[in-house]
Amino acid sequence: MPAISTDLFKKSYTTSPKELSPAVRAFCAGINADAKPSYIAVQPDNEAQPSECFNNVAAKVDRDGGSLVYGWLIWEWPRVFIEAEHHAVWEKDGALLDITPPINGETRILFLPDRARTYDFVGQKRLINIKKSLGQFASVPDWIRAADTLQRTIERHSVGNQSTMDRTYLAALGRDVQQSLGAVFVDLARNTGPNDRCFCQSGKKFKKCCSPLIQLHP
Repeated sequence: MPAISTDLFKKSYTTSPKELSPAVRAFCAGINADAKPSYIAVQPDNEAQPSECFNNVAAKVDRDGGSLVYGWLIWEWPRVFIEAEHHAVWEKDGALLDITPPINGETRILFLPDRARTYDFVGQKRLINIKKSLGQFASVPDWIRAADTLQRTIERHSVGNQSTMDRTYLAALGRDVQQSLGAVFVDLARNTGPNDRCFCQSGKKFKKCCSPLIQLHP
């Protein structure tokens, strides 16, 4: 059985797609066929907090005018999956700007407008992320199902940042996600050459990056 270092689970693998590939375009069309995705600049507002885009933009509109535009942040983990995260950006004089501090330091994002998908400010309920496997590895759909189950369960038992979820059950769902993600790591390791770019998108060769963290034949 392959051995996987816990360090692999601490990395972030998704980022803005480098290009509008046919797969990305088709994914976006499946979410909102009436809009087109576009790259917009990230300029965090001084008052903005990470992961609080809806409140950030609402406060920005109150202070500086403009309007809140709902939509989706589009993420990609090459060879693995594409993901859409419910998001809001600021619009002023026809220009869109992402004012929320990015988690991974992105300077631009791929944004798909979707004005019909609003945020519930009263109930503070978030829409779960939309994910689609890129079809290269059989392990990916199982991981997506586990991740979706975890996110749906958390949202059902939460209001804003307050959760009433049983911690034992939460831990069990988290283990399911980690185990299924481990299977994705194994598939990637088996299909990545030593001198190929690492699947974590560090830019390094696999043998000098994540390869030592996965022992396929311990």
